[in-house]
Amino acid sequence: MAEPGGLTQLLADIVAEGGAAAPRRICEACLALLPVSRAAVTMMAGPDRQEPIFASDAVATHLDELQFRLGEGPCVEAFTERRPVLVPDLMELTDSRWPIFAAAARRTPVRAAFVLPLQVGVIGVGVLDLYRDEPGMLDDDDLAGALRAADAVLWALLGIRAGDPPQRPAQANPADNGADPHGWLTGSPLDHTSVYQATGMIMAQLDVPAETALSRLRAYAFVHDRSIDDIARDVVARRLRFTAEEEES
Repeated sequence: MAEPGGLTQLLADIVAEGGAAAPRRICEACLALLPVSRAAVTMMAGPDRQEPIFASDAVATHLDELQFRLGEGPCVEAFTERRPVLVPDLMELTDSRWPIFAAAARRTPVRAAFVLPLQVGVIGVGVLDLYRDEPGMLDDDDLAGALRAADAVLWALLGIRAGDPPQRPAQANPADNGADPHGWLTGSPLDHTSVYQATGMIMAQLDVPAETALSRLRAYAFVHDRSIDDIARDVVARRLRFTAEEEES
């Protein structure tokens, strides 16, 4: 169990200091003071638009990518429903909730997931994912600590701190137009720009709306056991073309 005062003070110190490392430091505080094994922070502009900010290890990264690829899972549900999604035992998930994600997640060491939305009023900006390798629900104190951590991540991402000037990344992308002044998106392990470009190309190839095009892209990636980014890059490079009759010509 987390010592409430200790975690609260640590989170307050991290937010007060600010900086691009704040999301990572908050995740590390969760790993140190909460009974969780892995943590990740993802910014979202919709269930189909995600930008991972930090993941504590390869398993957390894989689970994040898996949910983006499939369009289902606790991360997507927490964001769209604007509420915490607490799964104390992934092995007991019913097939009707997230059928494909649940089956894939069971092949990882993770056994419990606690996903907390990051939101300003009714506007969602992302999620904090906390994973545990043993089943079991967080107790009241630990859940309260996790919720405080989500609040801290939100404040850190928004840079709401007096006297905290924007920090441009060392090698800024001109296409960002200042949308990422703190550089949290720069160097992200999953840069989905190619996914959006590929979705537009598939829309033109199949004469379908964006949602259908993205679904086709996801399905192809899942069937071929490749990341959605790899498939998208093939589409953008014209190595892969989708047709109404078959997905690859």
